[in-house]
Amino acid sequence: TLASNFNVPRNSFVECVEAIRADAERALEVLPWEYGDSESMTKLQARYSGAAMSQINRVFGNNFCGRISGRVVEAFLAKLNLLGASPAYAEASGISWTEAADAGAKVLDRIGGVNGLDPTGNTWYCNKADIDAISSSFIPAEVLWMSERLKSNSLEKDNYPPSLYGSGRINPTQNFVNAFPMANGYPISESKGRYDAANPYADRDPRLAAYVTYNGMTSGLSNGTVTTAVDGTNNDALNKLTGSSTRTGYYLRKLLRQDISLDPNGTTEEYHYTPRIRYTEMFLLYAEAANEAWGPTGSGSHGYSAYDVIKAIRQRAGIGIENGDEYLESIKGDQDKMRELIRNERRIELSFEGHRFWDLRRWKSELNETAKGMSISGSTYSVIDVETRKYKDYMFYGPIPYSEVLKFSELIQNKGW
Repeated sequence: TLASNFNVPRNSFVECVEAIRADAERALEVLPWEYGDSESMTKLQARYSGAAMSQINRVFGNNFCGRISGRVVEAFLAKLNLLGASPAYAEASGISWTEAADAGAKVLDRIGGVNGLDPTGNTWYCNKADIDAISSSFIPAEVLWMSERLKSNSLEKDNYPPSLYGSGRINPTQNFVNAFPMANGYPISESKGRYDAANPYADRDPRLAAYVTYNGMTSGLSNGTVTTAVDGTNNDALNKLTGSSTRTGYYLRKLLRQDISLDPNGTTEEYHYTPRIRYTEMFLLYAEAANEAWGPTGSGSHGYSAYDVIKAIRQRAGIGIENGDEYLESIKGDQDKMRELIRNERRIELSFEGHRFWDLRRWKSELNETAKGMSISGSTYSVIDVETRKYKDYMFYGPIPYSEVLKFSELIQNKGW
């Protein structure tokens, strides 16, 4: 909590981090690496001398999959190190980028490093075969820790476009859409003439069509066409109906299953789950730290670099296949450019999963970028302002809850709050 919210004095921060690390090390001593009915529990059998394997399985077996295990603790330690090494906290934490990279590599080495990247991990939310197969003895290769799998259609109800009986609540911004490169790997601002402002969704990173529903796309079990243009004839149109029509010209697609119907005459549900930690997050964690510690192609004591990780992630997405990802090759000697690319890949790959709010603050990035949208009328595309952001510098750090300040007089409220 201190690390993610507060700008605390160095001594307090270091003590907090060391306490967490000590607790984690103790947890690793007593927790199984993963829960499951298996003879691999012999480590625990030795620790709990005299206990039969049946008794150990009763406590640490398949029925307890989903609880925090040794590998989850190891991943949390990697996240702690990344946070501590980040610009907003590095001075107080004393954690180096090398420590953060080493902690990330420890997690990744257990799945074979870059070779362990799940080929379909970027569409984990709609990989039907994997989702249907989830059980106490199987979780998808992309997932390190996950919630329970449940049948529902609540995400779709909240976020499908109105024409599909949804509430259209989450509207991706034009800022986010602009983050997706062209299919050849170049940012749209450096696309070598490939980006067409009059046809802005053509020839783009395939993840754009997977994560965002834009004008003219089909969606849902009925495969209905979604028209977000201002001259659209139904409530999918820009600002057509307050509270459910898009404000930005886009609807959310990521996280939603497209094989669900919300039609009142035939409503369906499908399985969903939440990955609390994905391996893609761990790969991006390592790439960020490794680039800062050793540069784009340095690998420290490990067998892979930031460049190797980003190349694998972009290849999985289908970027740069035609040209060997010329853009990535052109910046692999530039630490600043690689940092920018890693942060952009993190923005795309982990979008709508609760990371961006914290990433911007730990990087001490600009918080006041105006949220923009796209207004389409006929064949004319116009970028519009949707929401102005007004954050102060002190808002990189959150407030200490007033109830906690009342309990402990030595807690001094953060500046500005």
